[in-house]
Amino acid sequence: MKRFGIENNEGVSEAIGFILIFGLVLTGIALITLYGYPMLMQQQSNADVRNMEQTMVVLQNDMKALCFKNVPYKETALQVSGGSLAMVNASGTGPRLNITADGMSPVEFSPGMLVYTSDGQDATIALENGAVIRAQAGGSAMIAEPRWFFDTSSGTMVINLIALNGSPMSATGMGSVRLKLNSSSTLGDGSPSDGKVTVNITDPIFSKAWENYLTGQELEMTGSGGTYTKSGVDRLIIKKYEIQVLSI
Repeated sequence: MKRFGIENNEGVSEAIGFILIFGLVLTGIALITLYGYPMLMQQQSNADVRNMEQTMVVLQNDMKALCFKNVPYKETALQVSGGSLAMVNASGTGPRLNITADGMSPVEFSPGMLVYTSDGQDATIALENGAVIRAQAGGSAMIAEPRWFFDTSSGTMVINLIALNGSPMSATGMGSVRLKLNSSSTLGDGSPSDGKVTVNITDPIFSKAWENYLTGQELEMTGSGGTYTKSGVDRLIIKKYEIQVLSI
């Protein structure tokens, strides 16, 4: 631009500077949207899953209080974020565990479960048969173990089975889980004639977690592929607890 014969580029320089700054701002927003936002969402999803793991452990402790401490009723407030929590009763899961010992009646067990499914991940967390288990693509792992044990000094093996029953239901957001002990019974108390106990697991989602637990240091059972055997058992005690899920 010329004014009085003198070229003036001040306006052009300001326009170019504004365009450059505006372009940098748009580029920064685009990069944050493209890379930063998914990372933030992933971190939030991870936090939701970790919080649900802790919540499931709290519910597991509630069940232990119902089964082993003669507490008739428990209620726990919780927040379900980033997914949904569902109740699947024993008939919904079907038989997933079979216990046999020579000279004793076989036991077939349907556990039922409380299961959390994440919206942002492929993670599934379940409270099944007194154990808290997490499953993802490629396998599953036990976060908190059930109350089974083997006493080496007396050769006594104790298996506690916890079945969940109630109307199928699901929940998100704030809520509470109300649990009541319906009954407890002894399904078996005897001595295997050959000193062996065989546990067959047919869990389609959490089979690896159960395998690692049964063959671990606590029980030291042998086997793979869903069938596991414990030798040296002089006495086998199997107890079953029925817990009613009133609401979630």
